[in-house]
Amino acid sequence: MMRKYIMLCCLLSVWFTDSMAQKRPLDMEAYKLWRRVEAQQMSNDGKWVTYRFVYIDNDGHDKDTPITYLYNTETGKTYELENVNQVYFFNGGKGLKYVVSPSPRDTSGVVKDSVFLMTLKNMKKRLWDRPYNCNESFDSPIITYTYPIGKTEKGKDIKRLVIWNYETGDSTVMDSLDYHILLDNNKTIIYTKESNGYKSLYVGPVKGRKRMIYGEPKARLINFSLNRDNSQGVFTVASDTSHLNDPDLLYSFDMKGGKPTLIMDTKEIHLEGDYRVRGGLAQPFNKGKYIMVSVTPKVPTPRRQKIEPDKSFELELWKWDDEISQSRQRSERVSRPGEPRYVYHVDSKKCVLVAPSHMNNIYSPTCDEYNYVIIADETPYRKLTDWRDGNAADYYLVHLETGERKLVFSDLRDRPVWSPNGKYALFYHGKKKAWYKLNPVTGELTDISAAIGFPVYNEEHDLPKPANSYGIAGWMAGGDEVVLYDKYDMWVIDLTGRKTPYSLTNGWGRENNTVLRILKSDYDSKRIDPKRNMLLETVNTETLDQGVYEWSPSQKLRKLMEGPYALNFRAVSQDKKYCMFIRQSYSEFRDIWWSKTDFVNPVKITEANPQQKDYRWGSVKLVEWVNYEGKRNRGLLYLPDDYDSSKTYPVIVNFYETHTGELHISPLPTLSSAMINTVTYVSNGYVVFMPDVHFTIGAPGESCYNAVVSGTQMLIDKGIADKNRIGIQGHSWSGYQVAYLVTRTNMFRCANPGAAVSSMVSAYTGIRTGSGMPRMFMYEETQSRMGKTLWDDPEMYIKNSPIFYADKIQTPLLIFHCDGDEAVPYSEGLNLFLAMRRLHKPAWLLNYKGDKHFLYNKAAEIDWTIRLQQFFDYYLKDAPMPRWMKEGINVNERGVDQKYDLVK
Repeated sequence: MMRKYIMLCCLLSVWFTDSMAQKRPLDMEAYKLWRRVEAQQMSNDGKWVTYRFVYIDNDGHDKDTPITYLYNTETGKTYELENVNQVYFFNGGKGLKYVVSPSPRDTSGVVKDSVFLMTLKNMKKRLWDRPYNCNESFDSPIITYTYPIGKTEKGKDIKRLVIWNYETGDSTVMDSLDYHILLDNNKTIIYTKESNGYKSLYVGPVKGRKRMIYGEPKARLINFSLNRDNSQGVFTVASDTSHLNDPDLLYSFDMKGGKPTLIMDTKEIHLEGDYRVRGGLAQPFNKGKYIMVSVTPKVPTPRRQKIEPDKSFELELWKWDDEISQSRQRSERVSRPGEPRYVYHVDSKKCVLVAPSHMNNIYSPTCDEYNYVIIADETPYRKLTDWRDGNAADYYLVHLETGERKLVFSDLRDRPVWSPNGKYALFYHGKKKAWYKLNPVTGELTDISAAIGFPVYNEEHDLPKPANSYGIAGWMAGGDEVVLYDKYDMWVIDLTGRKTPYSLTNGWGRENNTVLRILKSDYDSKRIDPKRNMLLETVNTETLDQGVYEWSPSQKLRKLMEGPYALNFRAVSQDKKYCMFIRQSYSEFRDIWWSKTDFVNPVKITEANPQQKDYRWGSVKLVEWVNYEGKRNRGLLYLPDDYDSSKTYPVIVNFYETHTGELHISPLPTLSSAMINTVTYVSNGYVVFMPDVHFTIGAPGESCYNAVVSGTQMLIDKGIADKNRIGIQGHSWSGYQVAYLVTRTNMFRCANPGAAVSSMVSAYTGIRTGSGMPRMFMYEETQSRMGKTLWDDPEMYIKNSPIFYADKIQTPLLIFHCDGDEAVPYSEGLNLFLAMRRLHKPAWLLNYKGDKHFLYNKAAEIDWTIRLQQFFDYYLKDAPMPRWMKEGINVNERGVDQKYDLVK
């Protein structure tokens, strides 16, 4: 028996070895095989899914027949729609409208797009053979279309509207409609109709007698709008021909009946100063008491005479106190003062100033009844954005009855959020790390998050600027209760103050190291019903597994699905019974899945890249160690398929900031535009290590050293890394870190710093040419994490600048930096190379002329991919040196001799 067991083990070992030998390493030819899934849609009833495949590298596939796939979730059958790129579900998911385009092989230019309407129940299709567009209804079988039937005396088209029931074939025809809105599941229509040179407004059943709301030949109707929620609307009227372009009368009406009411006549409104009220559609609110109006100058500003600039020279004048610096003016529109905003009081016919001209942002409640708004004044902080991240503002509460203005917060970066009932405004204060409630009636501000007892701000924040909040989950009790997120759980805050804050998830998330977030089909929806079950997306912070749990009103949580993968929900059916999502892991491509929302038997719909099984792919695992600061550190370790723990391997350390959140991300085999393609290097026998880096403000370089070098030493100590064959690579922010590390350690056999800042002193006052932003904000508030100006602590800037310690570098460098870089000045990479050259240290600088921070030229990507791997193979695998490394490429050899061949 033992002999048979040994024989079986030997046979299995031989089979495994043979199967491994049959798999190929990834190369550039393999890249051409990989596809992604696009245009994922699910029908409203959850019974159909559409998608298509697109090759990542489209070379050679541009003449392929495009196919949209239509999948039936009930039968599992898939239909192919050739030459189709546009699909639209209608009639609640019972119908499909799709557009057939000419084949890519048809270059005649004669064949045009064809539109088809398909009944999904029986797959019968109908060609839309009319020369005008049809407009389908998302949730009904109604199709509408218009076409001209003649001309008016002035030559304007007279149009006919057809309302056609796709299922029954019944249709209703209406002529001379100018604009219409269908309501009540397409049973009711409101429209304007022009006759005898003027418009009239009608409402009524689609099939039945219509009621005229308004129609006067002398005081002409201009346009209308409707509040669908309450069937009330407004329309504008020009009292005479002088107001046709700026209607002076505003009427309100009710679709249910009654005469329209004149609620505003702009001729009767007199404003002090240089402005007058501009006519236009504006919905009244607060039971019809107020109308928010716009104004325009009483005397129109004369048009500036166009003057041709003097092109004999161009002067760029920088002024020290300009609101927006010259470089930003190229990419941003220079702000001009807007017009002031007023609220019109319908009863008193007076206007109250709400926002002066320099305060253009008004934050209003979303409900109909409210007496207060919040306005923002950004002007004191605009010029600070050269060295601060984002805009800040002073926020004022404005009483609409009196126009009284009260300062709420100064220098606040987060916008206010009104409760759905308009009773409260919430502010997140980043500096104070707290949520505040504003009672607009009393003006009282209250910290509502302190009672939670846990941080409501990002606990892992390591930037010099204030930390962001975890956000608002939603609202309960009509807006009297807000649900806030902490890192793990949801907390209910009673804004009336009557109830003590409590955890809606009963602290389960923190207790189980699991982040809980509401799974929403409509991301604009913020209403939470505590009497109904909810689906929650979950991430376990220890294993990084993701899943879906069901929350019940008893605050119990039940696992529906969870595993070593990442989930991305794309759609939930209207009845909440079905959903479509993307599932992926390192070894599992990001394909489409469909499931009932009990997740008992989820179905994988697509198989985008079946060829993956033919290639050596490797695996990834989460590793942990104690860094040089004595803190827990984690990272990702990618291992080749044939990894043998008794052997040591060539290792490439590749990182940016934190990577453990990418544990379950499916990699794409692609050309390198800057960083290495991890899966390709793993496929070709390398171990790739991605350590997390958490930073201490003022010491970004040393923070990187403490994390990266300690983690790499851990790989050496565990016998994973060959200590003489470790390379390191980074780009942009991590390019800087690589440049810093090689001044501090000789651990790495070779290094590739890409688009790296070599001097924080010079880069601090550099310009990001893509946006025109001075780079100071990056050092004082964001990624570079200095937290001070250059003059506050010049020694700190010098200490963190690799250029000052280039004489310590003993590691050969392959420096990648393009002279068109729009993020990091090219001079930073050039200076590092020139320092290495002056110090007689091995270094190469690759500048793809004219390219940017990342490579966009495919030919350059191919070249960079080749040279980068040749560089690492030479130092880490003892491969022969490529001739370009030995000889260089002089100016006359560019494009003539690329010197990829290896020196024998």
